[in-house]
Amino acid sequence: MKKRDIIKEIIGEVLEPEGFAFGEDADSCWFIKEFKNSKGEISRQVINFYSSRWEKKLFIDINCFSGIFSSYRIDNFVPDCMDDGLKYSTTGDYKQAVEIYAEILKKYGLDFLKKIAEPPKENDYFREEDYYKLFEKHELLALRFMKEQQIKIENITIKEVVELIKDMLLKQQGKTFDDCRELFLEMAAFYGCVVRKDYPYKWLMSDVRTHKVCTLEIDPKQAPSWFAITRKISLFITNDIHLAWKNGVEKLDSLIL
Repeated sequence: MKKRDIIKEIIGEVLEPEGFAFGEDADSCWFIKEFKNSKGEISRQVINFYSSRWEKKLFIDINCFSGIFSSYRIDNFVPDCMDDGLKYSTTGDYKQAVEIYAEILKKYGLDFLKKIAEPPKENDYFREEDYYKLFEKHELLALRFMKEQQIKIENITIKEVVELIKDMLLKQQGKTFDDCRELFLEMAAFYGCVVRKDYPYKWLMSDVRTHKVCTLEIDPKQAPSWFAITRKISLFITNDIHLAWKNGVEKLDSLIL
């Protein structure tokens, strides 16, 4: 019996009734569940199983995206437990290790999963729904930004739009993230439209397993030979804007291409 089949069968008996589905790649196996948290936001939990590359040990960790991303080892939810993995040498040993983890999940894990499913009280984060909105409606968001700010896209450079965003972020200090959420999405969308004047690009919904995010990908392969950028760039614009609003606008200069 293959290791993946052992995990799928034994752990599946615990997690599949809870709505988890099995997945795998070359390095690990996992169970994943998508759900709506108590705020009605798209959320996911992933229970990941992987082996050490240096010795025969099986490990487990839990990752959750419910408003924000969080990652936990077994010592975070099992009392007096060290995250040192379970040793195995034979297939029988491996099956026994998986059975131990199954019992741990039954005794401690299911209650812990319910606990970490709760989102933060503060709404200081972008939701997956926001990323979908940027991905699907970036043109509309950019047009609304231009209308509100009375800007003509033909007359502005990438450097100028970054400076504009920095100035506007400074004016948003003291407001809540909820007050600024829509404006931040508009800023990101407008930045993308200005970049498009000089570089071929596309918006992508990137799946990082626990959640999806919207990124801006610039592909120089489609650009004329005289373009300055020679390698593919992936920009997480909303994250850059959010961090600049919280921690200072200076790092936004990295968006000047």
